[in-house]
Amino acid sequence: MPSTTTFATAWRWAVPLALSAVAAATWTQPALACGACISPTLETGPNQLVVQDAERVLFLRDPLTKVSTVWVEVRYAGLAKDFAWVLPVPKLPKVGVGTVAVLDALDQSMAARVRLRTDPPENCRDPAIGCASFKPGWSADGAAALDAAALGDTAYSDTGSGGVEVLASGATGPYNYVVIKGAEVEALYKWLNDHGYATPDKAKPILASHVAKGDLFVAVKLQNGQGVGAIRPITLTMDDAEPCVPLRLTSIAAKDDMTVVVTLGGPGRAIVKNHLDVQLNPLRLQALAGPVLACPAVAGGPSLCRVPGNYAQVVAAAVDEAGGNAFVTEYAQPGSATGSLQWIPAGTPAALSGVGNYLQLGQLRATGGLPVTQEVADTLDEALGLSSYATGTTALQVLGNLRGCAKYWQNTMVDYQNCPVPVAPEKFTHDALTAQPVNGAKAADVVQKQLVDPVAEVAAHLAKATTVTRMVMRISPDEMDRDPVFAFNKGLPPVANTAELRTNKVCLSGWTYGWPEAVRLTWPELGSWVVDAGTSVPPRFAQTPAADKIQLLDEAGDALEVAPVQVPVISSAIAGAKPGQPQLPKDFVAQPAQAWPVPPSDPLVTTAGVWYAPPGCNPKAGWLSGSPPPLGAAVGASDGGSVPNVDAQGGWGDLASADTAGAAAKPAAAKADSGCAAGTASATARGTWPLAALLAALVVARWRSRRSALTFP
Repeated sequence: MPSTTTFATAWRWAVPLALSAVAAATWTQPALACGACISPTLETGPNQLVVQDAERVLFLRDPLTKVSTVWVEVRYAGLAKDFAWVLPVPKLPKVGVGTVAVLDALDQSMAARVRLRTDPPENCRDPAIGCASFKPGWSADGAAALDAAALGDTAYSDTGSGGVEVLASGATGPYNYVVIKGAEVEALYKWLNDHGYATPDKAKPILASHVAKGDLFVAVKLQNGQGVGAIRPITLTMDDAEPCVPLRLTSIAAKDDMTVVVTLGGPGRAIVKNHLDVQLNPLRLQALAGPVLACPAVAGGPSLCRVPGNYAQVVAAAVDEAGGNAFVTEYAQPGSATGSLQWIPAGTPAALSGVGNYLQLGQLRATGGLPVTQEVADTLDEALGLSSYATGTTALQVLGNLRGCAKYWQNTMVDYQNCPVPVAPEKFTHDALTAQPVNGAKAADVVQKQLVDPVAEVAAHLAKATTVTRMVMRISPDEMDRDPVFAFNKGLPPVANTAELRTNKVCLSGWTYGWPEAVRLTWPELGSWVVDAGTSVPPRFAQTPAADKIQLLDEAGDALEVAPVQVPVISSAIAGAKPGQPQLPKDFVAQPAQAWPVPPSDPLVTTAGVWYAPPGCNPKAGWLSGSPPPLGAAVGASDGGSVPNVDAQGGWGDLASADTAGAAAKPAAAKADSGCAAGTASATARGTWPLAALLAALVVARWRSRRSALTFP
């Protein structure tokens, strides 16, 4: 179904490798806690060995059996021997190990992205129109092709002591674990420290609050000999538990600006009762740089989607503007949309079953069938023995080398030479890889069961929810003063995780030469600006707020926009909010929020500057390289369309509002090397009236509220 939402709402995004709680039913009070990394030494501060970097948690609940399954994954900085982890839980769980593929699939499907659409070039005339002919070996097409692509990763046996009861213990996957219950906080504190879970004094009040609620604690360590790469999500299965993010306990060993992502399924869009909601300002994002993600299919041809290169930093800044206790909603769509949840292509197991040797395995990886991750390498190692293939290599290195070598022989004219790998090159020759047999059927079986099936099972769970919501925050330990409390609002609009940005190259000189010196960015119904072709945030945008809007969401009604001056008061007032109860006192008076001023849009660039002969050009009579076109010359033709009413002698014109206006002061010699992304060599005119009409519409739109609603695909 189409997603109708405000423009800024479509920019409420998430970051991969974060904390994610996913529920599939209506939740009331948060009882499930997620935990914290605990260093096995008492050293804290900058020299602390273990620092929690980020978390992902998957929370599923079967509405029929009321059984809850929680997947918890931590990412931390430290040594494997120092890994120690404590998770408070409301009930005695069955402890197991999950697959990273499930959490990666959620990120791949729901992470926010920008869809980049390319419009025709602006003010980019083909310099070949000044050429009578080209010297042998040169052509107009050759000049235009210079920049065609310019715009284009010993189980515990302690039975309890000192007021601490050991309820369960064992080993699962790479972990040893123990489930304990403390009758009072001092005994629990002593037990954790005595058993290698170094717990600082500041944790006592937090532990005491969990003890008072009757919570249990799951304490986890890596088994001897296991490396950091062996860390997998922990699964906790228990009777009817509620989701929560225990930020107070997480603060014990968290890094600054730790990423937290929460995804929940329920009867409506999820909201956080005791936190504010922020919508990101797209002008602050580096939308032309960043990781590439798949674009949802829409009409209008192919397009490129990216996660902006500075997305995490903008989220952190926006949350800070909301006082540190806020989330950005990045995704809220029907649960049925998760039916296509996928990380490894569905046809990969079938293709893998036909693989007969290492070279064919590398070719399958090179075509995108298998990602190169630690988990994929470990899974294939179980079936194929990758780690024993070459001395001095790991399973992950072998898998990566197979991919690289397959591409090497595919794209390089070689006579079965060694693939250039740094370790054991004799094992990565064409002949050696061909001679190494592969049990494709066994490999296909483990990939299907361990990586493909779990994703399909999670998709089936999420499909039962009316709405799946995903939220993100970036928070530092000193801001973790409350545990988020979740509820649902059936009346809030859906949120798309894909926003559209239209771009087109702009030739400030009026001619297409070399790399683009400027790009026009057009955010629908917000504005259109000519900026430097680099990927940094233009200075005039850097002065705008990171949060487009700060608002308070409750279980009913529309969002209440919060004035920045009232953020501290409202954040303090809702700190203890609970589901089913009002967030603010009845007599609270909210001040109206004022929209921040959007920079004015830039007009069409219509300058026609001096002409430089392209390589191999034999100029027409009167055309001199480095000089303006002769008077009366037809210079309106452009790969971006004809530019009406343009004076060919007009020079660089008025670009005062463009970030690249300084180019007007460049000497002629310097201008020859600057330029724009090339278009076609054809002089066929395609009118610029569509872009002009768009800019006119944007001028009108600027007089409307910047909060106007948009429809996203």
